[in-house]
Amino acid sequence: MLKFQDMSGYPTSDTSIRRIGVSEFCIINKRQFTRKRGVQEWTEVFLSGELPEGTEQLSLRVALVQQSQAPDEPLHWSLFVAREGQAGWVYQVKGDAEFMQYQSSHIQIDITVSATFLNMYNLVTVTEQQATVVKAIAEQEPPPRVPSRQAVMKNCQGWTVRVIAKLVERGIVENSKLNMARSMVQQI
Repeated sequence: MLKFQDMSGYPTSDTSIRRIGVSEFCIINKRQFTRKRGVQEWTEVFLSGELPEGTEQLSLRVALVQQSQAPDEPLHWSLFVAREGQAGWVYQVKGDAEFMQYQSSHIQIDITVSATFLNMYNLVTVTEQQATVVKAIAEQEPPPRVPSRQAVMKNCQGWTVRVIAKLVERGIVENSKLNMARSMVQQI
């Protein structure tokens, strides 16, 4: 996202504003803008490949994200694909061990503002095409499932490690990052 020169006076009282979480969105003259609620300054949103001439685009990164869960539960892990300091896409599995399901964000979100956010480890800088491969691999990796809580052997951490391993096989992520992730896996 880029700061728009002068958005004072916008939106007008008849401009439709959409609210999602703590963010507000509006469209003015076929251009989309966003801001955090309570902030006056609007930021113009540019889709990939639509940046104005002379604008430098930040690197697209894949990161391993750790979030807190209930006491005595291992950390929740997910993959986050975003430009540095911006909202992005979250790929993860969630749910009880018996019924885990794959979930991706439907809109770009800033996971770092989540109340449960703990850590983010950058794995690699990627191209748009490689980011598409990351998404495809995450979508195709089956979530762990077991018949009962007592049979739990894998969770979101194991799923994330398997996705990273497939990214290593594709030459997108270095093996050292896979080893780092494996070393951080917590006992279930």
